[in-house]
Amino acid sequence: MSDSGKMIRFIDSSYNTLFYVPDGGNVVLTYSDGKKAVRPCKFIDEYHTQVGHSVYHICQFAEIMEHNGTSYVPEQAQKLPEACYGTLPLSGELILIKKGEKGYHKCSNSSPHREQNEMTAAQNNRRMGVTLQQEAAMLGGSLSGWATPAARLSSYDLKGQPVRPGKERMHRAQEAMR
Repeated sequence: MSDSGKMIRFIDSSYNTLFYVPDGGNVVLTYSDGKKAVRPCKFIDEYHTQVGHSVYHICQFAEIMEHNGTSYVPEQAQKLPEACYGTLPLSGELILIKKGEKGYHKCSNSSPHREQNEMTAAQNNRRMGVTLQQEAAMLGGSLSGWATPAARLSSYDLKGQPVRPGKERMHRAQEAMR
């Protein structure tokens, strides 16, 4: 792995950030027939990466994978960040969440508009390298407790949506195998 400290952003075809891989890290591709392949990744710039022997624009990679029915995940399981931004589910208020702390910190720059706060949280989290999955688990931990399933990354898909309980056990088993 490179020690450049650069992170490669992987997105879906709608430009939603799914996860980050460090320069020199690997992604696991799962093809439509179920076969898997591990590919090394090299940082080119913010919007281009080398996966295996090919260089892609990050959206081009996402579109090709989507078209081929291939899923992709980081080889190394992600961890919860030290902090991230989010919005309260009921009020839409902008908040700062700190790992391990019960509750959250209200942000003084919170807008009265949920959509603006969601955009602000997304921009701040993108700068911090925080994914939607991590944000969802951080919010779950801050509201429900850090020892609960709500604080586990495996409880959410890459877009930050809760996974069904049966799927969560499968994700946890996959995380344990890594």
